[in-house]
Amino acid sequence: MRPLLALAAAALAVAAFLPVSDPVVTVNAQCDMGHLGAHSVTPDTVTVAQDGDIDWELDAASNATGFTVEPKRPGHWPYANDEKFHGGKGNGHRARGNGKHMKKKAAGAYPYSLALGCVDAHGDTVQVTIDPTIIVH
Repeated sequence: MRPLLALAAAALAVAAFLPVSDPVVTVNAQCDMGHLGAHSVTPDTVTVAQDGDIDWELDAASNATGFTVEPKRPGHWPYANDEKFHGGKGNGHRARGNGKHMKKKAAGAYPYSLALGCVDAHGDTVQVTIDPTIIVH
């Protein structure tokens, strides 16, 4: 029985790194007077197949006002002509990296930033940043 459990655990570990067809990245961000509090990006490192879409969604429980997805290094991005994606809360306001715009042979890792809008004590929106990664297989 133990070899079977070890095999199942190994299969799950490998599956975590396989590309997902059109993954959804869920961002949950709690802002506190213009500062980023508790937050999560799920998955933190998104793996996508060549020519795959990626959707980013701000969780409805978040109190951030919106977000922008952009490469940490301009020009180092898997999607041709698409360096910034804007989104808001919920499924209807997703930001999308469109797979048909993915560069040919885009395999690699792409660090990116999620710039979130947080309202400060004066009612102004300030930008706060989270830094996850895209891996293209």
